[in-house]
Amino acid sequence: MNIQLQKSQQGFTLIELMIVVAIIGILAAIAIPAYQDYTVKSKVSEGPSLASPALTAGGVACSEQVLGPTGGATNATFGLNPAASISGKYVKSVTITSTSTSSARVTIAYKTIGTSVDADQTVEYRGTCTPGSGMQWATGTPSNNPTSFFGSVAPKYQPKS
Repeated sequence: MNIQLQKSQQGFTLIELMIVVAIIGILAAIAIPAYQDYTVKSKVSEGPSLASPALTAGGVACSEQVLGPTGGATNATFGLNPAASISGKYVKSVTITSTSTSSARVTIAYKTIGTSVDADQTVEYRGTCTPGSGMQWATGTPSNNPTSFFGSVAPKYQPKS
């Protein structure tokens, strides 16, 4: 009787392991920068949260038609705390100004956020007051140029209008 024993393959070959490692490396090379951008954008989003009282105050001033009194309006005119006292972990200050009866600006100044946002870089909301319709806020000019944003923070980190 002639019995032949067959060995079954166990484990993976070196080539198969190298292919898996290469695929993981490619996925990591794509995912890590995307994740870093995401974390910076989430930190920048603290600004609009802290600026919401200023945006609301601008809207109220628009509806009451008291936007932009003589000499210009600032945080105190809108009933808000001084700019530097409206701050957070990543936000240095929030300022609202108005020099006309039809517009206002809310400027959010940031502290340093990693290597992506330098100290004192800004995101700016520009409001247009239309009597009877209220205040319309925008962080950029999407109708004219979708890549143009107000402020100095890179557009990919700025909040959407």
